[in-house]
Amino acid sequence: MERNKREFRKTDRWEYLLLGVCIAFYLLFPLLDGPVWCVDSGGYVSMHITREPLYPVFLALCRGISGISKIDALLIAVILQSLLAAVAAWSVGWTVRRVKQDSRILQILAVLFQFAVTLLCRFAARRGSAYTDSILTEGLGLSLFVLFSISLFLQVWTGRNRYLCWTLLFSFLLVSLRKQMMVTLIVMGIVFLWHELIRNRRKWRCLCLIVMIFGVLLASKAFDRCYQYAVRGVWMEHSGNSMGILCTLLYSSDVERDAGLFEDETTRQLYGKIMRQAEEQHLLYRYAEPGWLSVSSHYADSYDAIGYGIVNPVVESYIAEQFRYSEAEAAMKYDEICGEMSHALFRQAWMPLLQVYFYNLWKGLVNSVARAGHLLSLYAAAAYLAVGAAVCWLIWQRRKLNRPGEQTSDTCRALTKQIDGTLYFTLIVMAGIVVNALVVGLIIFAQPRYMLYGMGLFYTACSMIVYDLAVCWKTGRSVNAHSVRT
Repeated sequence: MERNKREFRKTDRWEYLLLGVCIAFYLLFPLLDGPVWCVDSGGYVSMHITREPLYPVFLALCRGISGISKIDALLIAVILQSLLAAVAAWSVGWTVRRVKQDSRILQILAVLFQFAVTLLCRFAARRGSAYTDSILTEGLGLSLFVLFSISLFLQVWTGRNRYLCWTLLFSFLLVSLRKQMMVTLIVMGIVFLWHELIRNRRKWRCLCLIVMIFGVLLASKAFDRCYQYAVRGVWMEHSGNSMGILCTLLYSSDVERDAGLFEDETTRQLYGKIMRQAEEQHLLYRYAEPGWLSVSSHYADSYDAIGYGIVNPVVESYIAEQFRYSEAEAAMKYDEICGEMSHALFRQAWMPLLQVYFYNLWKGLVNSVARAGHLLSLYAAAAYLAVGAAVCWLIWQRRKLNRPGEQTSDTCRALTKQIDGTLYFTLIVMAGIVVNALVVGLIIFAQPRYMLYGMGLFYTACSMIVYDLAVCWKTGRSVNAHSVRT
């Protein structure tokens, strides 16, 4: 008993040490760079009507703390973001260690993979700063997504309701932080359908979980409306969601062919004005060089130029000239016009739109594990294929271990449980990466900022797969040697 207590204390000291290392690592960047002001930062600080509610509320709370502590509010924000990132990195290692037979090597690797993503952003990417010390939603979002994925894994792995509560909470926070993170609702739906309905045949529990997912969606919408009401006195959701898909539809559109799609004359005239400016600046699909990387890069360069450089000035000028609206009324009219334009342009020829989408989707998948480029795209394809092949082999190995009449030793049962853990974890990670790429590829250009969420988790899953492959090979050799001796 005393020996077990000593081991428990030793384990605690190790965990505290690793958590301390994580905190020291992430706090290094605010101390080195300070708060990093980005192009979008002003919109969050000013609580602009187009921004989701959580990050502006977070910054407002930091300003409240600043008023008491006399410390710069943005510095408080990036310190809190860094502490959250440290907890997220530590939690990945903590989880992997408990799934993989107390392996500290895998635990350290899991933490290092999270560190590596931050180091790549700070030293290898053009931006030259870590997201944890940037005034952007990613400062919270990357860490919250890691915590969401870990909580979802622990929920299906252990079946404990407390992890379900954490999963739903993290999903709510992420959706309220950035609407792109509605992907968490889809990922939960996929995992719950597979685990509860297909694997365990629990229809009613699956139905209850799906209802909870819709509850998260409704709660995020209610939070958005409450926030806008508190700030502007208007019961509405944040504006600007309709512009995302509109920029893509305009990019792939042909004005001579698609002008006839508009029934409303005012909307047709606004569309024509937008397209003339886009033509003059060569921002449309037909001006892109052939090839997936060229098209996706041209689309990325054109997206903001179309949206912020053309659509916003044209539509906002029309509203200002024609109506005497408040800020909220003007925003709602803006969404109405963009929505009508998008509805009409969905009837355009689909081939250019699909080509843009699939090129952008592939770029998103590459950016999720590497960096978009011809050589790294081959690496990404090889990595995905290798993971798929390894997962298939592990499934086959697991079935082999559980065949009637086969070995049912403690070693085989422990190995089966380990493989299950790896398969669960990999399913959640890959679902997050693929769903995120599918959604981002449809509504916005797939820059690394939007795709990094699952990068560290992907390589953690790879390390778990390699570990299981090695254990299976070692176990198979031991079993064969025992059979020969027998």
